[in-house]
Amino acid sequence: MWYLAFLALWLAASVPRAQGQACTSRALLTVERAKLAQAGGDHAAAKKWIDQAKAECVTSFAVMSAISDVYQAMGDAGNAEFYRKYAERLAPKPLVYKQPDSPKPAAAAKPGESVIEDKSFVREKWALVVGVGTFRDTERIPALKYAAKDARDFADMLEDPAVGRFRRDGVHVRVLLDKDATVENLKTALNDIAKRARAEDLVVIYISSHGTSAEADAASATGQTGYIVTHETDVQNLYATAFPMDEMKRVVDDRMRAGRVVTFLDTCYSGDTVRQRGGGKALSLGFSQELVNRIAQGKGRVVITSSRNTEKSWESDRIGNSFFTHYLVEAMRASKGEATVTKLFTYLERNVPEAVKKEKSSSQNPTMSPEGRNIDIVIGTAVE
Repeated sequence: MWYLAFLALWLAASVPRAQGQACTSRALLTVERAKLAQAGGDHAAAKKWIDQAKAECVTSFAVMSAISDVYQAMGDAGNAEFYRKYAERLAPKPLVYKQPDSPKPAAAAKPGESVIEDKSFVREKWALVVGVGTFRDTERIPALKYAAKDARDFADMLEDPAVGRFRRDGVHVRVLLDKDATVENLKTALNDIAKRARAEDLVVIYISSHGTSAEADAASATGQTGYIVTHETDVQNLYATAFPMDEMKRVVDDRMRAGRVVTFLDTCYSGDTVRQRGGGKALSLGFSQELVNRIAQGKGRVVITSSRNTEKSWESDRIGNSFFTHYLVEAMRASKGEATVTKLFTYLERNVPEAVKKEKSSSQNPTMSPEGRNIDIVIGTAVE
């Protein structure tokens, strides 16, 4: 019976991998409901949510691992072991360096088609790297121990000629740390990149800070947006002192001519259910997945976030970085910069949750938007 159940799951998982990626976030939310039911002692409800999660996404390593954890918490060692072994069958392969192909001209998209031509020629590369760990409002905004270091480490990786291969000239990689990370400076840097970058270029945006939810905005429900917390942010006046996510969408969609824009958000965009604890990037609020998805709309627009909408992003004294940035830089260096965006995300998806659970006894699962696409943008691609 055990073998037949495993075989049934494996046959169901024979659908394309992209479909598995597309369903991961939805199924993980369902598993969260199972965890809540289990925590409340309602094992019948927990099993019902587990069954729904399996129906939603039987192809995901992260989902099967999470299901195993729920069964373990319920004291069902048999099912916990079963889904752990099944998750191992789905586990992504390690990153392996592969010499990139010679540059080829970009293929033209068909009318009305939104495609991502990621393997095509990249003329130039530009990056904005932001890390905010100290804040003017010290009473209401907790300091982040490693946000500035995360940004510096990420920028160093980008400028490493053996990894990121960005020009080290203070122009192609713009870094804003702590007191320099103001709303005005963010807008100025983004505008400068928008003016310089052309259609054949690659733009990378990395931000490490706190995030706030749309509900924290004083606007009406239809006008509310989440905010990235900057150095001068006043939590009672977000509109004037923080960087709105809607503005980020407008910059990426309307001002950036670059055909490829990859955004990494090492911020907590969790919902109101998350409570502030030390070592996490949250103000007990955060911006929604819907906003993240909207930024990722359009040709060559990708957003990878450090956690999903019920979680915080954690820092680690053991590794001296946030978990997300540590494994992101590690993945880039392990592949000598030649891993695709999809492979980078797969590495994060596998390693971040395990490390956070082990060290913080908490959940943190990176997300990527759009989902279900094999995105072949290579951040470390060489330019002349």
